[in-house]
Amino acid sequence: MKGFFLHSRNLLKTVGRRLGAAMSLLGVVLLAPLAWASDDSGACNEALFPNVICSGNPACSGNPVCSGNPACSGASNVNRGFYGGFLVGGGVSTNDPIVQTGTAFVPTPPPLPVWATGEAANRAGVMAGIHLGYEWSGRRIGCDPRWAILPALEFEGYYLGTQQVGALNNFDSTNRIPEHLFDYRAPLNIGVLMPNFLMTLHTPFGIHPYVGFGVGTAIVSNAGATSLQLAPPEPGINHFNSNPSVTDWAPAATCRAGLRFDLGNSWYLFTEYKFLAIGATDYTFGPTVYPTHSPTTAWSVHYGTMFEHLGVLGLGCRF
Repeated sequence: MKGFFLHSRNLLKTVGRRLGAAMSLLGVVLLAPLAWASDDSGACNEALFPNVICSGNPACSGNPVCSGNPACSGASNVNRGFYGGFLVGGGVSTNDPIVQTGTAFVPTPPPLPVWATGEAANRAGVMAGIHLGYEWSGRRIGCDPRWAILPALEFEGYYLGTQQVGALNNFDSTNRIPEHLFDYRAPLNIGVLMPNFLMTLHTPFGIHPYVGFGVGTAIVSNAGATSLQLAPPEPGINHFNSNPSVTDWAPAATCRAGLRFDLGNSWYLFTEYKFLAIGATDYTFGPTVYPTHSPTTAWSVHYGTMFEHLGVLGLGCRF
């Protein structure tokens, strides 16, 4: 449990450093229309806001053109309430190094220790999932009720398929092997369960920008991993052959920024950039078992933090 909280703290620190500048820039972009829309220094201007409901709005007190306007019927209920949607997307990973450790019981003592490390290559991935949430009425901005900040809580679950690939170099402290290289490849099936908090800027134009963040869990499954020795060459020998498929889980965090496009009163399209960080994970693969290969211990593999940059497209509906 102590390790889980340590991984979580380190993960959140890393996410904070990487996203601070980006979210600050996004905040400036969102604040510009907010500053304009929130200017309620005078009564409502019918030329600026032809479709408004000012009943009960202190900024509109005493303005006869703002009260009882039939064109404004229903305009005050801009929040979605309960909603759900489907999402698909893809992206690329930028992951921390991979470490593979174990011991080979070679014919000439002592046993050969392996501590092979290498950078993880950037790999493409695909994702698909669903989300369910509730959006509150939030806070109106200025006189026009179609300008509003709407908070929402959302739960999303999605599948992410990608790979961990790296060239791992074992620095042999015994100096018996001049070069000891492994080609590491592991197809990954990742399940992400993520509660999110979102803030949406509702506008009169049917296009609504939003930002959000969440902290949840990722289940990372290696499906048929291989570790092939390139130097000295051992053709056809997968060092994980006795058990190449193992699973671990880790804390995960996400930040999101996107746009929602209204398709009538109930349906909407959305597109977003999603940054996903998955904490460090550890795996124990099976030992190398071949008649022609020296026996080994089980292999331990460590993944550093995995960072996924995802583009998402989805369709949603308010209930």
